[in-house]
Amino acid sequence: MAYASASDVRGMTPNLSTGSSFDSSSSPNLDQINNWLSSGCAVINTRLAAIGYDPIPTTSGAYDIARDANATYAAWRAERSRINTRVSADERTRADMMRRDFEYLLEEITGQDLSRSGVTATSVAYAGGISVSDKTSVAADGDRTAPRFARGMFANPGARMPGDTTSACANGDY
Repeated sequence: MAYASASDVRGMTPNLSTGSSFDSSSSPNLDQINNWLSSGCAVINTRLAAIGYDPIPTTSGAYDIARDANATYAAWRAERSRINTRVSADERTRADMMRRDFEYLLEEITGQDLSRSGVTATSVAYAGGISVSDKTSVAADGDRTAPRFARGMFANPGARMPGDTTSACANGDY
């Protein structure tokens, strides 16, 4: 379910609908706006999942940022659906500005520690313990999968190794 609604998009793009809201006769129409809201929500949730968070609940302090980002994404797509002629390649249109705004808001969301705002962290990478108690608790965990790699697993017994007083090359060649 999207964070924003068509009325949020309407507030950002009053020039795109003839009445007070999007409907089946507006261009873009209500179905297109709802599809873009759904796509924007998917983009936000995918980025959140990539950094280890569940979707943002309505009770979170970050929900309003997500709602604005979602509405901005749909407004960007709505503005982009209209034909705008460009005079030069570096000319900025409303659609370009809204895309930049969406990217900025998305960075705002993903750059924060959302667990302090009530968003559930889904996973935390484990890189190994740093104490004896960590090692003991990992060894006692019956559900833990065995590591794929071990220290020395790829050691080559025939390779020259440097000693305390010599280099790896016996004759000094490098």
